[in-house]
Amino acid sequence: MDYTKIIGANIRYERRKRGLTIDDFAKIVGIAPGFLGLIERGQRSTSIKNLVLIANFFGITLDDLITRDLSDNTKADEDNSKTGKAKRALTSLCTSLSDDEVVFITSVIKSMNKMNSGYIE
Repeated sequence: MDYTKIIGANIRYERRKRGLTIDDFAKIVGIAPGFLGLIERGQRSTSIKNLVLIANFFGITLDDLITRDLSDNTKADEDNSKTGKAKRALTSLCTSLSDDEVVFITSVIKSMNKMNSGYIE
């Protein structure tokens, strides 16, 4: 199994699904656009740290990113759901934010997740 090709194809698929250019996505994840292009074409690999960052951004597991053909996934219902539309809108919004704004918003969301995970009804 050629993991480099699978990873690259999955990153390209998920990026395009969200309507992001290589330049926009590279800025979001902090990778040079040329290097991201090499990753997407399966010509280069990247660090686990970058793979985790990418998987988290796409809202998928690291296992799915590196082992499955995500383009073969038939989750059309999820893509058309309110949640899918909201995720796409949020992704579009994030591309126009500065790096500092992205860091701030990410820290707020992480804090909210920590608070919610400790909440018991």
